[in-house]
Amino acid sequence: MLTQVRRPQPVHSTEEKRLSCYLSLFNESSTDSFKVFCNFTAQGETCLHPDKKFQSVRLAGWKGEKPGSWYSTFRKGKQFSYSSSDGLPVHVVQLTFLKLLSATAKQSFTYHCLNSAGWLDTAGVGHRRALRFRGSNGEELTHENAHYIDATYDGCQTRSGQERTVLVLDSPMSETLPILDVAVSDFGNGNQKFGFQVGPVCYGG
Repeated sequence: MLTQVRRPQPVHSTEEKRLSCYLSLFNESSTDSFKVFCNFTAQGETCLHPDKKFQSVRLAGWKGEKPGSWYSTFRKGKQFSYSSSDGLPVHVVQLTFLKLLSATAKQSFTYHCLNSAGWLDTAGVGHRRALRFRGSNGEELTHENAHYIDATYDGCQTRSGQERTVLVLDSPMSETLPILDVAVSDFGNGNQKFGFQVGPVCYGG
C-alpha cells in the first residue's frame, strides 16, 4: 500500500470542504507521514505551501544583483522550499511520492513591481522581459516553452508605477512543479523595484 490518509482535522470554511490530512509512504507507518492540505471539492487536490520566507518577498531594488539571474544566486536569495501543514520541511522523497500519486499540478506566483514588467511588456518588446522559472524537475519554464502559464492579471505590463502580475502555472505533468526558483529580467534602474509571493502547489488527478 502506498498511501493512507489519516486523522482529518477540519479547517473552517463556508465554501469548500477543506481538511488537513496525513499522507504516509507506508500504510501502517506514522514516522514517515506528513501533513498536507486536502481540498475534497476540487477534484481531490492535495496542496503544499512554500516556507513562510517565500510567501512574501518584499519590494526592493536589489542593488548589485544581475538582471536575468536566478533569485537563488542573490546575496539574500535562496531556492524555494516547501513545508507541510505543520510547518515542517517536506523531504524530497515525500514530494516525489506525492507527485507519483498525482497526474497534474497547479501553482500561482504573484510578481509585485515598481516600473518593471513581469510577463507582457506593452512597450513593444512583447514577452522578452518575462519571468523565467525553474521547475522541480530541473526544467526551465518560460513563456516560449510552458504554454500552460497564464497571466490572470497583468498590471505590470505598462512598466508604470506600483502594480502586480498574477501568473498561474497549470501543468499537465505533476513532476514539473513546484517551482524552485525565479529569474527576473526587468530591474536595475534606480526607479525599479520588485518583490513576489510564491503560492501553494496543488496536485490532482
